[in-house]
Amino acid sequence: MVDPDAPSRTKPTSALWRHWLLVDVKGSALREGQTQGATLTDYHPPTPPQKSGYHRYQFLLFEQLPDALVSLSEGEKSSRGKCDLQAFITRFDLGEPVATKTDSRMPK
Repeated sequence: MVDPDAPSRTKPTSALWRHWLLVDVKGSALREGQTQGATLTDYHPPTPPQKSGYHRYQFLLFEQLPDALVSLSEGEKSSRGKCDLQAFITRFDLGEPVATKTDSRMPK
């Protein structure tokens, strides 16, 4: 789950902000509505800054290659901001997402 509008849509200087990252999720579990897997980034709920406008929160699901050891680099572990999603996708040969969902939120 990423926010391409961090900290705001007009100045997305921290985009993509990584809110959540799970790997090793079994397809059979997903069919039953379960998101069990290995957590690489703990879930951080959407909390857009005041007066930052609408934010899009994108959920992307990729098919992981069998026996692929997906992990974060030390640099990726140190910050959730400026996530290079395309580099991550390329590094682990994830290809195109098999499912996506975007949710928009306005700051409270």
